Amino acid sequence: MKEKILKFELQNHLTEKIIPFWQSLKDEEFGGYYGYMDFDCKVDKTAAKGCILNSRILWFFSACYNVIKDEKCIEFASHAYEFLKKSFWDDEFGGLYWMVDHKGNVIDSTKHVYVQAFGIYGLSEYYRATKNDQALEYAQKLFELLEKTCKKENGYTEQFNRNWTPKENRFLSENGVIASKTMNTHLHVLEAYTNLYRVYKNEDVYNSLEWIVKLFVEKVYDKATDHFKVFCDEAWENLIDAISYGHDIEASWLLCEASEYLNDRKLKEKAEQIALKVAEVTFNQAFDGKGLINEKVNGRIDRSKIWWVQAEAVVGFYNAYQKSGNPEYLDAAYDTWEFIKDHIVDKRGGSEWYWKVNEDLTVPAMLIVEPWKCPYHNGRMCLEIIKRV
Repeated sequence: MKEKILKFELQNHLTEKIIPFWQSLKDEEFGGYYGYMDFDCKVDKTAAKGCILNSRILWFFSACYNVIKDEKCIEFASHAYEFLKKSFWDDEFGGLYWMVDHKGNVIDSTKHVYVQAFGIYGLSEYYRATKNDQALEYAQKLFELLEKTCKKENGYTEQFNRNWTPKENRFLSENGVIASKTMNTHLHVLEAYTNLYRVYKNEDVYNSLEWIVKLFVEKVYDKATDHFKVFCDEAWENLIDAISYGHDIEASWLLCEASEYLNDRKLKEKAEQIALKVAEVTFNQAFDGKGLINEKVNGRIDRSKIWWVQAEAVVGFYNAYQKSGNPEYLDAAYDTWEFIKDHIVDKRGGSEWYWKVNEDLTVPAMLIVEPWKCPYHNGRMCLEIIKRV
Protein backbone atom coordinates (compact mmCIF):
# COMPACT_ATOMS: atom_id res chain seq x y z
CA MET A 1 0.00 0.00 0.00
CA LYS A 2 2.80 2.45 0.86
CA GLU A 3 4.41 1.88 -2.53
CA LYS A 4 1.18 2.65 -4.37
CA ILE A 5 0.62 5.78 -2.30
CA LEU A 6 4.18 6.92 -2.98
CA LYS A 7 3.80 6.47 -6.71
CA PHE A 8 0.41 8.16 -6.88
CA GLU A 9 1.42 11.14 -4.79
CA LEU A 10 4.78 11.66 -6.45
CA GLN A 11 3.32 11.47 -9.95
CA ASN A 12 0.76 14.07 -8.93
CA HIS A 13 3.42 16.24 -7.29
CA LEU A 14 5.54 16.09 -10.44
CA THR A 15 2.78 16.93 -12.91
CA GLU A 16 0.82 19.42 -10.79
CA LYS A 17 3.64 21.22 -8.96
CA ILE A 18 7.24 20.74 -10.11
CA ILE A 19 6.75 20.72 -13.89
CA PRO A 20 4.46 23.81 -14.00
CA PHE A 21 6.78 25.72 -11.65
CA TRP A 22 9.84 25.27 -13.85
CA GLN A 23 7.88 25.85 -17.04
CA SER A 24 6.96 29.26 -15.63
CA LEU A 25 10.66 30.23 -15.47
CA LYS A 26 11.25 29.92 -19.22
CA ASP A 27 12.91 33.07 -20.55
CA GLU A 28 11.19 33.77 -23.86
CA GLU A 29 13.26 36.89 -24.56
CA PHE A 30 16.88 35.80 -24.08
CA GLY A 31 16.64 32.01 -23.89
CA GLY A 32 17.22 29.48 -21.15
CA TYR A 33 15.53 29.78 -17.79
CA TYR A 34 15.55 32.54 -15.20
CA GLY A 35 18.37 31.86 -12.76
CA TYR A 36 17.21 33.50 -9.56
CA MET A 37 14.11 33.57 -7.34
CA ASP A 38 14.32 34.93 -3.81
CA PHE A 39 12.60 33.55 -0.72
CA ASP A 40 9.53 35.69 -1.41
CA CYS A 41 9.21 34.05 -4.86
CA LYS A 42 10.29 37.18 -6.75
CA VAL A 43 12.12 36.39 -10.00
CA ASP A 44 15.18 38.43 -10.98
CA LYS A 45 15.07 38.34 -14.76
CA THR A 46 18.50 39.99 -15.00
CA ALA A 47 20.31 37.44 -12.81
CA ALA A 48 23.15 35.32 -14.18
CA LYS A 49 22.38 31.89 -15.60
CA GLY A 50 24.54 28.94 -14.57
CA CYS A 51 25.30 25.94 -16.73
CA ILE A 52 24.56 23.58 -13.85
CA LEU A 53 21.01 24.91 -13.67
CA ASN A 54 20.50 24.92 -17.44
CA SER A 55 21.90 21.42 -18.08
CA ARG A 56 19.88 20.00 -15.18
CA ILE A 57 16.72 21.59 -16.58
CA LEU A 58 17.60 20.06 -19.96
CA TRP A 59 17.85 16.68 -18.26
CA PHE A 60 14.67 17.22 -16.25
CA PHE A 61 12.28 18.02 -19.07
CA SER A 62 13.83 15.33 -21.28
CA ALA A 63 13.47 12.74 -18.52
CA CYS A 64 9.89 13.81 -17.85
CA TYR A 65 9.04 13.12 -21.48
CA ASN A 66 10.85 9.78 -21.38
CA VAL A 67 8.89 8.61 -18.33
CA ILE A 68 5.44 10.22 -18.47
CA LYS A 69 5.34 10.97 -22.25
CA ASP A 70 4.14 14.56 -21.85
CA GLU A 71 4.78 15.99 -25.32
CA LYS A 72 4.93 19.54 -23.97
CA CYS A 73 8.08 18.66 -22.03
CA ILE A 74 9.95 18.28 -25.34
CA GLU A 75 9.31 21.97 -26.07
CA PHE A 76 10.84 23.00 -22.73
CA ALA A 77 13.76 20.59 -23.07
CA SER A 78 14.49 21.94 -26.56
CA HIS A 79 14.47 25.49 -25.18
CA ALA A 80 17.19 24.51 -22.70
CA TYR A 81 19.12 22.65 -25.41
CA GLU A 82 19.20 25.64 -27.76
CA PHE A 83 20.45 27.91 -24.98
CA LEU A 84 23.13 25.39 -24.03
CA LYS A 85 24.43 25.32 -27.61
CA LYS A 86 24.23 29.05 -28.16
CA SER A 87 25.53 30.44 -24.86
CA PHE A 88 27.43 27.78 -22.91
CA TRP A 89 29.31 25.88 -25.61
CA ASP A 90 32.87 27.09 -26.30
CA ASP A 91 33.47 26.77 -30.05
CA GLU A 92 37.18 27.57 -29.73
CA PHE A 93 38.39 25.34 -26.88
CA GLY A 94 35.43 23.00 -26.46
CA GLY A 95 33.37 22.28 -23.39
CA LEU A 96 30.83 24.25 -21.39
CA TYR A 97 31.32 27.54 -19.57
CA TRP A 98 30.41 27.94 -15.90
CA MET A 99 28.22 31.06 -16.07
CA VAL A 100 26.62 33.52 -18.50
CA ASP A 101 24.62 36.69 -17.91
CA HIS A 102 20.86 36.89 -18.41
CA LYS A 103 21.35 37.63 -22.11
CA GLY A 104 23.67 34.65 -22.63
CA ASN A 105 27.02 36.46 -22.64
CA VAL A 106 29.88 34.63 -20.91
CA ILE A 107 30.78 36.09 -17.51
CA ASP A 108 32.74 33.14 -16.09
CA SER A 109 34.61 31.00 -18.64
CA THR A 110 35.84 28.49 -16.04
CA LYS A 111 35.64 24.88 -17.20
CA HIS A 112 34.75 22.40 -14.47
CA VAL A 113 34.33 18.65 -14.79
CA TYR A 114 31.14 18.94 -12.71
CA VAL A 115 29.51 21.07 -15.41
CA GLN A 116 30.77 18.91 -18.28
CA ALA A 117 29.31 15.85 -16.56
CA PHE A 118 25.89 17.47 -16.29
CA GLY A 119 26.19 18.47 -19.92
CA ILE A 120 26.62 14.80 -20.81
CA TYR A 121 23.78 13.84 -18.47
CA GLY A 122 21.35 16.34 -19.98
CA LEU A 123 22.39 15.87 -23.61
CA SER A 124 22.19 12.08 -23.47
CA GLU A 125 18.72 12.26 -21.90
CA TYR A 126 17.64 14.76 -24.55
CA TYR A 127 18.94 12.42 -27.26
CA ARG A 128 16.99 9.60 -25.65
CA ALA A 129 13.83 11.72 -25.88
CA THR A 130 14.30 13.20 -29.35
CA LYS A 131 16.90 11.09 -31.19
CA ASN A 132 18.60 14.40 -32.05
CA ASP A 133 21.96 13.25 -33.43
CA GLN A 134 23.58 16.64 -32.82
CA ALA A 135 22.83 16.37 -29.10
CA LEU A 136 24.54 12.99 -28.97
CA GLU A 137 27.53 14.44 -30.85
CA TYR A 138 27.87 17.19 -28.22
CA ALA A 139 27.70 14.55 -25.46
CA GLN A 140 30.40 12.52 -27.23
CA LYS A 141 32.63 15.60 -27.50
CA LEU A 142 32.29 16.27 -23.78
CA PHE A 143 33.09 12.64 -23.01
CA GLU A 144 36.22 12.79 -25.15
CA LEU A 145 37.29 16.05 -23.47
CA LEU A 146 37.00 14.56 -20.00
CA GLU A 147 38.88 11.42 -20.97
CA LYS A 148 41.70 13.09 -22.91
CA THR A 149 42.13 16.33 -20.96
CA CYS A 150 40.96 15.77 -17.39
CA LYS A 151 41.48 12.09 -16.60
CA LYS A 152 44.50 11.01 -14.55
CA GLU A 153 45.48 7.73 -12.90
CA ASN A 154 43.39 8.38 -9.76
CA GLY A 155 40.46 10.27 -11.21
CA TYR A 156 39.71 13.58 -12.84
CA THR A 157 41.43 16.94 -12.41
CA GLU A 158 38.35 19.02 -11.73
CA GLN A 159 38.76 22.74 -12.40
CA PHE A 160 40.33 24.48 -15.41
CA ASN A 161 40.70 27.81 -17.13
CA ARG A 162 38.87 28.35 -20.40
CA ASN A 163 41.76 26.85 -22.42
CA TRP A 164 41.82 23.75 -20.21
CA THR A 165 44.90 24.65 -18.16
CA PRO A 166 44.36 23.33 -14.59
CA LYS A 167 43.57 25.61 -11.67
CA GLU A 168 42.72 25.15 -7.98
CA ASN A 169 39.44 23.33 -7.40
CA ARG A 170 37.73 26.14 -5.50
CA PHE A 171 34.22 25.70 -6.91
CA LEU A 172 33.72 22.24 -5.35
CA SER A 173 35.79 22.65 -2.18
CA GLU A 174 34.36 23.56 1.23
CA ASN A 175 35.21 23.75 4.92
CA GLY A 176 38.48 25.59 4.44
CA VAL A 177 40.21 22.97 2.27
CA ILE A 178 41.05 22.94 -1.44
CA ALA A 179 40.37 19.38 -2.57
CA SER A 180 42.10 17.96 -5.62
CA LYS A 181 39.50 15.20 -5.74
CA THR A 182 35.88 15.42 -4.62
CA MET A 183 33.41 12.60 -4.36
CA ASN A 184 30.67 14.96 -5.56
CA THR A 185 32.24 15.67 -8.96
CA HIS A 186 33.19 12.05 -9.57
CA LEU A 187 29.70 10.87 -8.61
CA HIS A 188 28.20 13.01 -11.35
CA VAL A 189 30.72 11.72 -13.89
CA LEU A 190 29.57 8.23 -12.88
CA GLU A 191 25.90 9.04 -13.47
CA ALA A 192 26.69 10.91 -16.70
CA TYR A 193 28.60 7.96 -18.15
CA THR A 194 25.81 5.60 -17.08
CA ASN A 195 23.28 7.71 -18.94
CA LEU A 196 25.52 8.09 -21.99
CA TYR A 197 26.14 4.36 -22.20
CA ARG A 198 22.40 3.75 -21.92
CA VAL A 199 21.92 5.43 -25.31
CA TYR A 200 25.36 4.98 -26.88
CA LYS A 201 26.78 1.47 -26.51
CA ASN A 202 30.34 2.53 -27.27
CA GLU A 203 33.33 0.49 -26.06
CA ASP A 204 35.25 3.54 -24.85
CA VAL A 205 32.26 4.75 -22.85
CA TYR A 206 31.83 1.29 -21.35
CA ASN A 207 35.50 1.08 -20.38
CA SER A 208 35.35 4.48 -18.71
CA LEU A 209 32.14 3.56 -16.88
CA GLU A 210 33.73 0.36 -15.58
CA TRP A 211 36.85 2.33 -14.61
CA ILE A 212 34.95 4.87 -12.54
CA VAL A 213 32.90 2.16 -10.81
CA LYS A 214 36.22 0.54 -9.81
CA LEU A 215 37.42 3.93 -8.59
CA PHE A 216 34.43 4.20 -6.26
CA VAL A 217 34.90 0.65 -5.03
CA GLU A 218 38.65 0.89 -4.49
CA LYS A 219 39.36 4.56 -3.71
CA VAL A 220 36.27 6.61 -2.88
CA TYR A 221 34.68 4.08 -0.54
CA ASP A 222 36.16 4.18 2.95
CA LYS A 223 36.27 0.61 4.29
CA ALA A 224 36.95 1.85 7.82
CA THR A 225 33.71 3.86 8.08
CA ASP A 226 31.41 2.51 5.34
CA HIS A 227 31.02 6.04 4.00
CA PHE A 228 32.27 7.62 0.80
CA LYS A 229 35.13 10.07 1.21
CA VAL A 230 34.18 13.68 0.51
CA PHE A 231 37.18 16.02 0.11
CA CYS A 232 40.48 14.37 -0.82
CA ASP A 233 44.00 14.86 -2.13
CA GLU A 234 45.35 13.34 -5.33
CA ALA A 235 45.67 9.92 -3.67
CA TRP A 236 42.10 9.95 -2.32
CA GLU A 237 43.26 10.52 1.24
CA ASN A 238 40.81 12.54 3.33
CA LEU A 239 41.66 16.20 3.79
CA ILE A 240 38.99 16.64 6.45
CA ASP A 241 36.86 14.40 8.67
CA ALA A 242 33.59 14.79 6.80
CA ILE A 243 30.52 12.65 6.19
CA SER A 244 27.90 13.83 3.70
CA TYR A 245 24.85 11.69 4.36
CA GLY A 246 23.05 13.03 1.30
CA HIS A 247 25.89 12.14 -1.03
CA ASP A 248 26.20 8.72 0.60
CA ILE A 249 22.57 7.78 0.03
CA GLU A 250 22.60 9.29 -3.49
CA ALA A 251 25.75 7.38 -4.42
CA SER A 252 24.30 4.14 -3.05
CA TRP A 253 21.60 4.00 -5.70
CA LEU A 254 23.63 5.58 -8.52
CA LEU A 255 26.36 2.99 -7.99
CA CYS A 256 23.74 0.24 -8.26
CA GLU A 257 22.38 1.82 -11.43
CA ALA A 258 25.85 2.01 -13.01
CA SER A 259 26.73 -1.54 -12.04
CA GLU A 260 23.71 -2.89 -13.93
CA TYR A 261 25.63 -2.27 -17.16
CA LEU A 262 28.82 -4.04 -16.10
CA ASN A 263 29.99 -7.28 -17.69
CA ASP A 264 32.38 -7.95 -14.79
CA ARG A 265 30.19 -9.99 -12.42
CA LYS A 266 32.55 -9.72 -9.44
CA LEU A 267 32.83 -5.95 -9.76
CA LYS A 268 29.08 -5.64 -10.12
CA GLU A 269 28.47 -7.72 -6.97
CA LYS A 270 31.11 -5.79 -5.02
CA ALA A 271 29.65 -2.44 -6.06
CA GLU A 272 26.15 -3.49 -4.99
CA GLN A 273 27.44 -4.85 -1.68
CA ILE A 274 29.16 -1.55 -0.94
CA ALA A 275 26.08 0.41 -2.00
CA LEU A 276 23.83 -1.57 0.36
CA LYS A 277 26.33 -1.27 3.21
CA VAL A 278 26.52 2.50 2.78
CA ALA A 279 22.71 2.70 2.70
CA GLU A 280 22.52 0.62 5.90
CA VAL A 281 25.04 2.79 7.75
CA THR A 282 23.38 5.97 6.51
CA PHE A 283 20.01 4.68 7.71
CA ASN A 284 21.42 3.80 11.14
CA GLN A 285 23.40 7.01 11.62
CA ALA A 286 21.43 9.73 9.87
CA PHE A 287 17.76 8.78 9.50
CA ASP A 288 15.91 10.21 12.51
CA GLY A 289 12.53 8.66 11.79
CA LYS A 290 11.38 11.63 9.72
CA GLY A 291 14.10 12.39 7.22
CA LEU A 292 17.85 12.47 6.66
CA ILE A 293 20.09 14.86 8.58
CA ASN A 294 22.65 16.76 6.58
CA GLU A 295 26.26 16.02 7.52
CA LYS A 296 28.96 15.50 10.13
CA VAL A 297 32.17 17.55 9.85
CA ASN A 298 35.01 17.28 12.38
CA GLY A 299 32.62 15.68 14.83
CA ARG A 300 29.99 18.43 14.52
CA ILE A 301 26.60 17.17 13.38
CA ASP A 302 24.33 19.33 11.24
CA ARG A 303 20.78 18.10 11.83
CA SER A 304 19.10 20.44 9.37
CA LYS A 305 17.10 18.88 6.55
CA ILE A 306 18.31 19.99 3.11
CA TRP A 307 15.90 19.76 0.16
CA TRP A 308 18.10 17.62 -2.08
CA VAL A 309 19.18 15.30 0.75
CA GLN A 310 15.54 14.38 1.43
CA ALA A 311 14.89 13.72 -2.27
CA GLU A 312 17.89 11.42 -2.55
CA ALA A 313 16.89 9.66 0.69
CA VAL A 314 13.52 8.68 -0.83
CA VAL A 315 15.21 7.12 -3.87
CA GLY A 316 18.17 5.67 -2.00
CA PHE A 317 16.10 3.97 0.69
CA TYR A 318 13.61 2.69 -1.86
CA ASN A 319 16.48 1.25 -3.89
CA ALA A 320 17.84 -0.40 -0.74
CA TYR A 321 14.37 -1.88 -0.12
CA GLN A 322 14.26 -3.25 -3.67
CA LYS A 323 17.74 -4.77 -3.37
CA SER A 324 17.41 -6.18 0.16
CA GLY A 325 13.70 -6.69 0.76
CA ASN A 326 14.08 -5.01 4.16
CA PRO A 327 10.74 -3.23 4.87
CA GLU A 328 12.50 -0.70 7.14
CA TYR A 329 13.90 0.95 4.04
CA LEU A 330 10.45 1.22 2.45
CA ASP A 331 9.18 2.81 5.66
CA ALA A 332 12.11 5.26 5.60
CA ALA A 333 11.39 6.28 2.01
CA TYR A 334 7.70 6.74 2.78
CA ASP A 335 8.30 8.64 6.02
CA THR A 336 10.82 10.94 4.32
CA TRP A 337 8.21 11.81 1.68
CA GLU A 338 5.73 12.55 4.45
CA PHE A 339 8.28 14.91 6.01
CA ILE A 340 8.90 16.57 2.62
CA LYS A 341 5.17 17.16 2.15
CA ASP A 342 4.77 18.61 5.63
CA HIS A 343 7.92 20.75 5.90
CA ILE A 344 9.97 21.04 2.69
CA VAL A 345 7.35 21.77 0.01
CA ASP A 346 6.62 25.49 -0.23
CA LYS A 347 2.90 25.78 0.45
CA ARG A 348 2.78 29.55 -0.13
CA GLY A 349 1.89 29.05 -3.77
CA GLY A 350 5.32 28.69 -5.31
CA SER A 351 5.09 24.88 -5.59
CA GLU A 352 8.87 24.44 -5.35
CA TRP A 353 10.73 23.30 -2.23
CA TYR A 354 12.43 25.31 0.48
CA TRP A 355 16.20 25.08 0.53
CA LYS A 356 16.10 23.54 4.00
CA VAL A 357 14.44 23.45 7.39
CA ASN A 358 16.39 23.81 10.61
CA GLU A 359 16.41 21.19 13.34
CA ASP A 360 13.56 23.05 15.09
CA LEU A 361 11.59 22.98 11.80
CA THR A 362 11.91 26.73 11.21
CA VAL A 363 12.48 27.73 7.59
CA PRO A 364 15.42 30.07 6.90
CA ALA A 365 14.86 32.71 4.22
CA MET A 366 17.04 31.11 1.55
CA LEU A 367 16.71 31.31 -2.23
CA ILE A 368 14.08 29.22 -4.02
CA VAL A 369 16.01 29.24 -7.34
CA GLU A 370 19.71 29.92 -7.87
CA PRO A 371 22.56 28.35 -9.88
CA TRP A 372 22.50 25.10 -7.82
CA LYS A 373 18.78 24.96 -6.94
CA CYS A 374 16.89 23.20 -9.69
CA PRO A 375 14.39 20.40 -10.47
CA TYR A 376 17.10 17.74 -10.74
CA HIS A 377 16.85 16.14 -7.27
CA ASN A 378 13.15 16.47 -6.48
CA GLY A 379 12.11 15.86 -10.07
CA ARG A 380 14.28 12.78 -10.30
CA MET A 381 12.88 11.48 -7.03
CA CYS A 382 9.40 11.55 -8.56
CA LEU A 383 10.52 9.97 -11.82
CA GLU A 384 12.49 7.19 -10.13
CA ILE A 385 9.56 6.15 -7.94
CA ILE A 386 7.17 6.29 -10.88
CA LYS A 387 9.51 3.97 -12.82
CA ARG A 388 10.29 1.62 -9.95
CA VAL A 389 6.90 0.99 -8.31
